[in-house]
Amino acid sequence: MFDFGLPAFMDVLEESRRQTLLDLSKRKTFRDGETIHETGEEAAHMGWVESGHILFGKYLEKEGFHSLARLGPGHHFGEFAAMDIRPNTRAMRRLTAVAEGETTVRRIEADKLREIFREDPEYYRAFHLVTSARIALLLELYDDARRLPAKQRIINFLEIMDRNQAVDDAVDCTQADISRLLGLSKVTVNQTLRALTDQGVISLGYGRIRFLQPDRLRSLADRI
Repeated sequence: MFDFGLPAFMDVLEESRRQTLLDLSKRKTFRDGETIHETGEEAAHMGWVESGHILFGKYLEKEGFHSLARLGPGHHFGEFAAMDIRPNTRAMRRLTAVAEGETTVRRIEADKLREIFREDPEYYRAFHLVTSARIALLLELYDDARRLPAKQRIINFLEIMDRNQAVDDAVDCTQADISRLLGLSKVTVNQTLRALTDQGVISLGYGRIRFLQPDRLRSLADRI
């Protein structure tokens, strides 16, 4: 999952509420590849990306770090640390978080968050909006993985990226990113992207995909 087109928690909050969180937060900068938190750690705070990007994933024995999500500026993580979903039970990190490039993160202790959330339910509304958008995207990707062959999944994924771009006609995404996210081989991804390039549907740059014929891409996508 990438953050393309998804609403960011900090962006959907009003300025006064953003400032409240900023005042309560602490800033920390991480080097490229540095671990921000590990699977199994207690989730004692919620954070959000101020600059740079965070990769969330797991370390696999033969493959090293396998990223499952990538979030950029304004996007939050660890919100369950601030929610009393299971009273008297500590929330634990499910994924390891690693900085991609130099990344600055803002973090707030869970106890402080619970206090302001109890006083102002608007924060929960913002969480609901952002979480619903994330779930909708994940369900779409899951449906594709469940019923479609590899090449069609790649086309559908490109259509999702293009659809969610509010302004630009391109997205920062590499072939390796698509391979990791969809769990497909780099060879299959490369062949599919090259075929779409030959058809003039997209163009490939250094770590960037440009959508040249959005209508054509939508017609190629398999959507029920």
